[in-house]
Amino acid sequence: MEKVSILWALVRRDYALQYAGSFLGISWMFLQNLVLISMYALVFLVLNLKTPSTQEDFTAYLLTGLLYWIPIQELLVRGTGILTDNRALLKRSSLGIDLFLWIPYVQFLIHSLITSIPVFIYLAYSGKLNLAGVFVGYLTLVFSGLYLMLLLHYLSRLNILLKDISPLIRLVSQLIFWGIPVLYYPTGLLKEWNGFNPFTIPLDVFRSSVISGFTPQFDWIQILPFLFSFFLVYLLAKRKFQSVILDHL
Repeated sequence: MEKVSILWALVRRDYALQYAGSFLGISWMFLQNLVLISMYALVFLVLNLKTPSTQEDFTAYLLTGLLYWIPIQELLVRGTGILTDNRALLKRSSLGIDLFLWIPYVQFLIHSLITSIPVFIYLAYSGKLNLAGVFVGYLTLVFSGLYLMLLLHYLSRLNILLKDISPLIRLVSQLIFWGIPVLYYPTGLLKEWNGFNPFTIPLDVFRSSVISGFTPQFDWIQILPFLFSFFLVYLLAKRKFQSVILDHL
């Protein structure tokens, strides 16, 4: 319980540093997510991007895709730089590196929960929300974050060794975004390309859980090679990088 209390204090400290002097404070983060989702929804719904052969409504498809991806992208970018941003505190304290890595994960859970509320309200209003699957949907988000955390143990340490890889990670996050079916239906070559993305299957599981009548579009067993690879990267970070990182802080 003591570590949980310390972690929560670190989360609040990180929020305070991120939004110090901001007019809206921490509210800006949630407003930013809602505005971003609204902009994508407006543009793509006005363009009327629909596929007649699919039974699900494109609005539900689009909103759930954005709800899944936006917090994941924040976790990827923030998690990569969290150790560098807290370098001074890491040097002064004996809390250890791993505790700081959980700061962006806790923030990811908070952002996912708050951003999901208006999306799920809309889905319920339009009759597209699978109430029985909402809990499974939240579990999918929780485990998706843990899945990404395996990789962040490596990326956060690499960010210290190479000084700053944040611009590269932001670029990669855009490639990942367009490589998963968030704004389009996976068909033909696109579907084959989506199969090479480690977040395609978790997104498909999430949609299948929360959208009423949604038919899975991928074979979920395809995630196993990615899960195995992420776990190997995690072991590499823990066993090979630990002592080296402490010298570079």
